[in-house]
Amino acid sequence: MRSSKDVEVKWATHPKGDKRPEWTSDDQRTTLVMLISGRFRVESTEGIATFVTPGDYAMWGAGVDHTWEALEQSVVMTVRWPSRDV
Repeated sequence: MRSSKDVEVKWATHPKGDKRPEWTSDDQRTTLVMLISGRFRVESTEGIATFVTPGDYAMWGAGVDHTWEALEQSVVMTVRWPSRDV
């Protein structure tokens, strides 16, 4: 994982069946998750996204809780940055 106070970039390989055991809680960052390979599902308080094609992605803002599951061995890239009022 690479991070600074302004941005975090994470490249992760997940075996089939790997999942986040519990939902996030009140994360105050903007998050983008992109599929590099495999099949991956992200469930959030805004809905469910199933990634099947490399480049599929989901993005959400502060306060959106989520969980995820690798439907087959998957590589995903996650980018997070602080949400700021504009």
